[in-house]
Amino acid sequence: MRFQSLRAIAFLGLVPAATGACGFIFSHAPPAGHEQMDYFTCTESNAAPIIDVIDVIWAFVIQSDIPIASRLVFAGLSGVAAGVGFSKSRECRAAKRAWAQRQRAQGPGARRDPQAVDAVVQTVVLNPATDTLTIGERVQLGAIAYSFSGGFVLNRMFMWSSSNDAIASVSRAGLVTAHANGTVVIAANTDNVVGTANIVVAAR
Repeated sequence: MRFQSLRAIAFLGLVPAATGACGFIFSHAPPAGHEQMDYFTCTESNAAPIIDVIDVIWAFVIQSDIPIASRLVFAGLSGVAAGVGFSKSRECRAAKRAWAQRQRAQGPGARRDPQAVDAVVQTVVLNPATDTLTIGERVQLGAIAYSFSGGFVLNRMFMWSSSNDAIASVSRAGLVTAHANGTVVIAANTDNVVGTANIVVAAR
């Protein structure tokens, strides 16, 4: 009994200190005001919250001889940390995609045309142009229309479509949802000019 108590103390103390709460400690959301920043850092990877998920499994599957109350406390901490970590990484990826769009739009090759609203569209670029999702995941695509002079054309409406809705579908706003293994081409059309992105869907 005493041995179990000592193990429970170690479980709640040393193990969380070593591996727990990774989503809190190692995952970083985009900084406040990142929309106006030329550069910022945050955590795109899901590695830290995945460790927290493994900790939850470890608590309930491997450490079955530890008192249930101790395992519940540790699993609760790890579960919350995993949720926070996944949320931070999603926010980071969305912020980085928005940053990439701003850089593309504001860069030297993306001058504003004097008649940017009425300019003729030459090309449509999707961002990200490629991505890999697991089944059930989503990604927001962005579309930018460019004129013959290289400037971006304002106020464009895009018609979105997927080459195979069974693998991944896309909403009217460009939100892609993964359904089954495979590869699809997502297209955005404006004025009969089409931009495409390749989406690979894999099992978890």
